[in-house]
This record gives sequence, structure tokens and C-alpha cells, in this order.
Amino acid sequence: MATEDSPDYVAAQWMARIDRSALTQEEQDALNRWVSADIRHKGAFLRAQAVWQATNKARALHAPYPARVAHVPRPSSRRAFLGSAVAASVGLFVIASKTGEARTQYTTLKNILHCRQTPEKQLILDCYSHVDDYSELTRIVYGRCLVGGSQRTVKTSRLRFVINGSLLMYKDANYEIGLVMNGHASLKGQHPSEYKTLSAGEQITRTAAGQLHFSYLDAEALARLSAWTKGQVSLDTQTISEASDIFNRYNQKQLVPSFRLADYRLSGMFDLNRPDVFALAVKTVLGGKIHEDGQHIYLE
Repeated sequence: MATEDSPDYVAAQWMARIDRSALTQEEQDALNRWVSADIRHKGAFLRAQAVWQATNKARALHAPYPARVAHVPRPSSRRAFLGSAVAASVGLFVIASKTGEARTQYTTLKNILHCRQTPEKQLILDCYSHVDDYSELTRIVYGRCLVGGSQRTVKTSRLRFVINGSLLMYKDANYEIGLVMNGHASLKGQHPSEYKTLSAGEQITRTAAGQLHFSYLDAEALARLSAWTKGQVSLDTQTISEASDIFNRYNQKQLVPSFRLADYRLSGMFDLNRPDVFALAVKTVLGGKIHEDGQHIYLE
């Protein structure tokens, strides 16, 4: 999980600075010192570079105007930046929009990102998510995030809210979902005068075909669905195979359940970043065996 003093967060800030313009010699020296100070810093900077490159490719494909290409400083040491494919990363880029208002792009892969928190604003991204954040607007491009604030606009492609509280949002190719966690949210219709107020526990789902579905979730369901914001997963009805898929989204080391264990179920609250603890629970409760190599934890 990335925090403001974590290597991933600092590396993302460096990439945001590089995206704006070439580094001065003083800044380049400071970056070199930071990278060389700790092996974790080198890995974090590699991850930030990977996300920056992927984001610029996506921007070039989808933007209606040519994407700005930033200068990337040449590493002072080839050895310092050699590495294999990187999965866990966080991207943070400040870019000028067409209207001139700056927006911050947040992109995650195998990690959860707690963005800068203030009394007026909260923003947490789940893994594999992309959010564009403006001064008074948060736009979910894809993935899942929790947005909190007062009189803040939150939108996807087809859903638009003004929130006073916190809202859990999800968007993929098939669904756009808004779930009020606390407070209330005004759902805007097609015309400015049309709106519907949703309270805590109320959810709207919009399908790709434009169908709208309203539902209500109790406090227990809300806690279970928001557990990821605390780096946890609440398992209840999931099979060992389904639980393994959840852990594998957040971790480099992958859980591989056997046919014998795949359909068993194990309930409880677990740390998303500790697949080894979950594997130990499977072994203890279900009588399984654990075998590991560098990239896998086999549950047999």
C-alpha cells in the first residue's frame, strides 16, 4: 500500500516532475542520490517509469489531440535501472487539461493507493484503476475507488453525482456502479433539473446497454465491500479458487490451489498483502499442504 512517504509515492512524484520538463542538474543529482540510497528506491522508480510509459501509450491512443511527450532523464548508472517486467506500481501525473485546469492522473496496478487526504476530500484507488482528479471533480476512467467530500462532483462515462459523504465507484466495460457509503449523493439525470438523492447503502448500477438498477445494501455488506480500502479482504461465500484470484490481483507471489481444495470455502478477514497468511489458514483449517517456489504458493 502506497503512502506519502513510501518509495512508490516518492518515485511517482519524481515521474510527475519529469513529465513537466527536463530535470535541472541539481534535480538530476538529487534523483540519483535518492535512487542509489536504497534498493527499494530503484525498484520503485522502475515501476513508476513503467506506469508512465503505459499511461502515455494509452493517452496517445485515446486522446483527441496529440499527447505531450516528456523528456525522460538518462540513468546515471545502467546497472541501477536494469530489471525485469514490473507489475506492482503507482502512477501520479499532473497534466494541463484543454480548459487549462490542472488535473492529476492516478493509476494503480498491483497496489492500493491512498491519495492525499484532507478534511474536505478523500480518494482511495483499488488495484488496476485509473482516476482523473480535478479541483472540484473526480472522474473514474476505469477500476474502483472511494471518493469522499462535500459538494464534490464524481462521474464516470454515464453516471454523475454530487456527493456529501463518501461514494464507492466502479467502472468496467460492462457496468458503472455507484454505492453511497455514508452521507448522501445526488444522482444527476439527463437534464439539469433531474436528480435523485441516494442515502447510505443505496446503489445504482448502469449496464452498457443503458439499463438502470437500484438496490440497497446493509451495514455488513458495506463493510465487506469497502474492506479493500484498509488493505483487507472479507471472505464469506468465496471458494478457495475465487479467494486466490483476489489475492493474486494484489501480489507478485501467486496462490495456486489444487483441484482438491479449489471448491472449499474459508471465511474470515485477511490482509490482502499477505497471501502466505491465507495459505497458512487453508493449511490449518482444511488440512492442506503448502509448497512454494520463487513466484508461487501451491495449496494442496
